[in-house]
Amino acid sequence: MILKKLIRIPVNLLMKIENPFIRFLFVGCINTAVGYTLFVLCRWIGMERALAVFVSTVLGVLFNYHSTGKIVFNNKGYKVITQFFVVYGIMYFVNLLELHYLALSGIYDFFFSIDKAHLDLLTKFSIDLNKAGDAIGQLIVVLPNAVITFLLNKTLVFSKQNDKLKTKKQDL
Repeated sequence: MILKKLIRIPVNLLMKIENPFIRFLFVGCINTAVGYTLFVLCRWIGMERALAVFVSTVLGVLFNYHSTGKIVFNNKGYKVITQFFVVYGIMYFVNLLELHYLALSGIYDFFFSIDKAHLDLLTKFSIDLNKAGDAIGQLIVVLPNAVITFLLNKTLVFSKQNDKLKTKKQDL
């Protein structure tokens, strides 16, 4: 009972934000923390990397469905869960393509050439520059991908809920 009350406090605060995209960004931060925690827990209990990624992704998307659906789009059912998974499947492939083309573009080389002292530090710790480049690439695409994900969810997944909300507001 206490946990439920503690969860309701931030949910109620988020629901007071008028702009659904701003709510989506806040919920996205929470969803990211949950997905990361699930991954770490899966690895901690001994799952292999690939299985840990799979389990944390599936459980994370289920959590995202509830948090995004309820807080951002006022959806409480499971009618559109398949579409939600499809959107995240699309975004998975979009993200892979983005990272691939960013790596080909040479932009990582640009970032690594800015400060040679830090680059030497990376090589001393045996950090793979390709992986470090992907980390930079992920930072570059995180906000555009949030916008794309929001728009896909709004138009392909939760569009009927949005229409119902607009009708209710017009009736008031």
